[in-house]
Amino acid sequence: MDPVLAQFETFRSFLYYGAIYGIVLAVAVWIYRDAKARGSDRALAWFLATLVFTILPVLLYMYLHRDVGPVDGER
Repeated sequence: MDPVLAQFETFRSFLYYGAIYGIVLAVAVWIYRDAKARGSDRALAWFLATLVFTILPVLLYMYLHRDVGPVDGER
């Protein structure tokens, strides 16, 4: 394999996985801030669960808080 092409593939993989991890981190921070604003004492647990298990905690969090409206000041 051409060394230049191999470096390009490595760089492309780095960008791809960096973008995915960046999105997961942004969602974890959003869940943490939302849970904290709602007065949850488990905000850090939601944050860590989102980092480790990615999509399942996000879906569970959204399901559990579906009937709760926005926090005061977010309307």
